[in-house]
Amino acid sequence: MKFRFKLSPKAIISISVLIAAVMLISSYIELNQSKKEIFQLLYEHSSTLLESILQSSKNTLNSSFEIENLVEDRLLDNARMIRRLDAAKSITKDELIKISKENSLYRINLFDSKGNRVLTNRIPEPGHNHGEENINRYEELKQILNKETEELIIGLKTAEFSDEERFAVAVARANNRGAIVINMDAKDFLEFRKKIGIGVILQQMSKHHGIEYIILQDTIGILAASEKIDTVEAITDSDFLVPILKSDSVFSRTTYHKDHEVYEVVKRFVLDDELLGIYRLGVSLEDIKNVEDRMLRRLILISLILAAISIIVLSIIFTAQNLKSISTEYDKFKTLTSSVLENMSEAVFVIDNENKITLFNKSAEKLFDTKSLEVLGKDFKSLSNGALVFVKDNISANIQNFENELKINNEQKYLSFTISSLEDPDTSQTKYSVVIKNLTDTKRLEEDAKRNEKLSAMGELASGVAHEIRNPINAIGMIAQRLNKEFIPKENENEYLDITQILRNEVNRINKIITQFLSYAKPIDVNLRPVDIKSYLSEVYKLFEVQAKQKLIVFILQGTESITINLDADLIKQSLMNILQNAFDATKNNGQVVFKYFRLSNNLIIEISDNGVGISAEQQKKIFDLYFTTKKDGNGLGLSISQKIIAQHNGSISVTSKINNGTSFKIILPIQ
Repeated sequence: MKFRFKLSPKAIISISVLIAAVMLISSYIELNQSKKEIFQLLYEHSSTLLESILQSSKNTLNSSFEIENLVEDRLLDNARMIRRLDAAKSITKDELIKISKENSLYRINLFDSKGNRVLTNRIPEPGHNHGEENINRYEELKQILNKETEELIIGLKTAEFSDEERFAVAVARANNRGAIVINMDAKDFLEFRKKIGIGVILQQMSKHHGIEYIILQDTIGILAASEKIDTVEAITDSDFLVPILKSDSVFSRTTYHKDHEVYEVVKRFVLDDELLGIYRLGVSLEDIKNVEDRMLRRLILISLILAAISIIVLSIIFTAQNLKSISTEYDKFKTLTSSVLENMSEAVFVIDNENKITLFNKSAEKLFDTKSLEVLGKDFKSLSNGALVFVKDNISANIQNFENELKINNEQKYLSFTISSLEDPDTSQTKYSVVIKNLTDTKRLEEDAKRNEKLSAMGELASGVAHEIRNPINAIGMIAQRLNKEFIPKENENEYLDITQILRNEVNRINKIITQFLSYAKPIDVNLRPVDIKSYLSEVYKLFEVQAKQKLIVFILQGTESITINLDADLIKQSLMNILQNAFDATKNNGQVVFKYFRLSNNLIIEISDNGVGISAEQQKKIFDLYFTTKKDGNGLGLSISQKIIAQHNGSISVTSKINNGTSFKIILPIQ
């Protein structure tokens, strides 16, 4: 078979375009997947950064509130001390000046119940644009003056006569005589606040690479933002921002800032369950765009290179396709050949120049009762204790076909051998295959056929001879009877009577032989019916139990399988009893007879074995012949009739025996 593959230019172009398209599509899919992964990573990093900003803002506000609380507590403590001094009516202006210097207090003012200042630590300054009198703070202190509270946090306020900031607290004077107000210069406080404020954090964070902006805004406007943020999208005008006010999740989107695309993450800012606004973090996408462009260029370049390589490889593949196809077919052929050899019904083994076995199929395993693993790599002469040594001589003599009778596994077999030489393609060494066909059953069938033919011929001859002889013999018998009754000699009467009696006995004996001939020649009428072999053979076994006990013979029935077979029970019983009786006659006291049955494929096998005197090889060829017997009182009909009965059942009977080692009869009956 020839294999021809031709790749046309059109096919190469089509395949190349297809490969390039596949590569580009794969690159596009890979790019999109990478883009998704990058944006997922960007979302995670941006969300983490935004959470850090939120936490820092919370910490900043909490710090500012804490400092303010400390300032309030300090001022209130001083105010309470002055109230105690005021209650003792030991407070003076000089005392107030001293206290303010020692405690870094900017101003201490005492007011009466109408809100008029009555005492202060203020020292008049030249050119100051207000005087010492007519200072009233009723509106500012009315909660204390109206007895609504004892202490009041006025907090940050602008100085009345300057642009400076003050931080003030007030407490009620003893006996409700008015109020004490203490304030401090808030310049340092405000400067510190600016240094740790949210705005400073946002300014510092926005300086990091990739951050476009950070904004804290509420529904009114911007609360804090990084540099260069003047206007921003209002929350109430954005469908994206409005839902964020009601969720604690981090939201993200791609939007535009100053005419370029940014990635924005947004989350609301809540402090102590109070919504302060939303934080918006904008991250530049420029680096990601650059990465995408580089990835796209690389993927396209790699795809083109892979496409070119694929085309080259494709050409090489098609160039080598013929060789590969031939090699594949060769391998298939080898596999098929090996499979055929392995499953052949004939036994096959292969040997090399060193007589080592290189192949041993299943039929060979069955024939030699040896596993292939036990013989592979070993000298074939070791099979069956060297029974095949002659094969090597026939190989040397170039004898390819021959037959031989061998004893394998204690069983005589007739085998046909076919030897072929072959050359190993891998080592170029000559090997020899030996095909063995087991002709034992065939030979046995041929012998049975010859025997049946011979017996049939003998039966027909016996029938013809018997008819021809019976009439004159009967006449002789009648004459002898008449002579004995009607003629009595005058002399030697006793001798005469003895002679006529002998004549009559011999005539009767000849008639008996003729009757046996006719009985054997007559076709056997076989009446088939289903028989349960287990119970059937048990009945036959019981017929010989007493005889076995009398002769002290161990009689064993082997087989427990329930098998049903169609046969003539009486005829087969006659055959079995003939064979069993022969086994008991051949076995000495304390011997053993084994009566065994089993199923083999679609056949019933019955074996009757003994360890008696055995039968010689010469006698084994004659034991089924008519009138052949080795017994003094035998008639030579038992085994002949048994063989005929078994043949009428389409079965066969064979014998294996060895002098002084016992005999085994094997009956094969087909199970229909």
